[in-house]
Amino acid sequence: MKVMYMSHRYHTNQNAIVRGWKQHGDEVLFLSQYAGRIEDYTEITPVVIGYSLLYRFFDFIYVRIIARSNPAAVDLKVKCGFPPLMKLAAQIRRFRPDIVIMRERSLYSICTYALCRHYHIPACLYVMNPVWGEPPVQDLPHRIVRKLTPKYRLTPSLTIGTKLEGKTEDKDAFFAPYLMEPQVPPHKRAYFQDGKINIFAIGKYQPRKNHYLILQAAAALREKYPDIRLTIAGELSNGFHKEYYEQLKQYIGENDLSDMVTLYHNLTKEEVNREYRKTDLFVIPSTGEPGAVSHLEAMAFSVPAIGGSDNGTASYIIPGETGYVFRDRSVEDLAEKIELVIGNREGLKEMGRKAYEHVAREFQFDRYYNSVIRILEKSREGK
Repeated sequence: MKVMYMSHRYHTNQNAIVRGWKQHGDEVLFLSQYAGRIEDYTEITPVVIGYSLLYRFFDFIYVRIIARSNPAAVDLKVKCGFPPLMKLAAQIRRFRPDIVIMRERSLYSICTYALCRHYHIPACLYVMNPVWGEPPVQDLPHRIVRKLTPKYRLTPSLTIGTKLEGKTEDKDAFFAPYLMEPQVPPHKRAYFQDGKINIFAIGKYQPRKNHYLILQAAAALREKYPDIRLTIAGELSNGFHKEYYEQLKQYIGENDLSDMVTLYHNLTKEEVNREYRKTDLFVIPSTGEPGAVSHLEAMAFSVPAIGGSDNGTASYIIPGETGYVFRDRSVEDLAEKIELVIGNREGLKEMGRKAYEHVAREFQFDRYYNSVIRILEKSREGK
């Protein structure tokens, strides 16, 4: 089978998906709108399609002049970027995919889907909206966009948080979890290295990642657990990230946390993996998180994980077994959940073992593959 992806950029967590297709004997083409700065292209090099000349001119004016003080201005192209149609059509004709999987509902995906229909190629979306969530908005613009994009979609999110009560199931959405290869089993790693409780957090240096929250929670526990060491790693790729990073450094200094906290930026994949090997507990404190993958990465290294309830992949954590889910934005609840893990060192190791087994059992390629095949079958039934 030939599988084509169309996304705004290639993300490192897609390596496991591409590897799975290859091992299954399938062929993959990955098209992207632009190239990320710190992605890992070990499995595949994406073909960058880019944007039409007219849109590039508009984007320059918008980002550099009209909205130059808005840190989110650069993201407008994800929803409104217009592709060079001839270049995109040529890639589709040359590859002749059996299915096209495109990221998000956008002007770019509308154009891609129009080409797929022209060439009679089944297509689906990959959208972060969970299987269980709020009913779809029914106003005219949303109905038009849904009409112009594929009916069926894949999503790595079952629901925001862990509870399904009061939520509506989208019958056209198919759960396809993030994939993760088990990395280090518990019997092959050392916990509490250098006699410390090593806590790790990773995320772009931006406010919604809630770095201050994890700093405050760790500080609240320092008197009772003086051996806590917190490491934070994040991306610095623009001026807004740098400004936030400098504010964070200042906060650490002003609150006498320098001996407990280490900040890193723009770590390579290998450097991040080295941190996971030293980590005893992973925390992802962010809010408004459509679907994080970092806590799954940590569990692959036999590390228990704690995540917030406003996270589309919080359900990847089994509370009390592989980690905990804390109440969004609550320093007190986060500190409580951290203490539940680090207060019992043997229990922490047992959680790490269960986390590793959970990854090996539930986040492998067969789960993703089965959802894609179900969408193909549904598409054929529709025809």
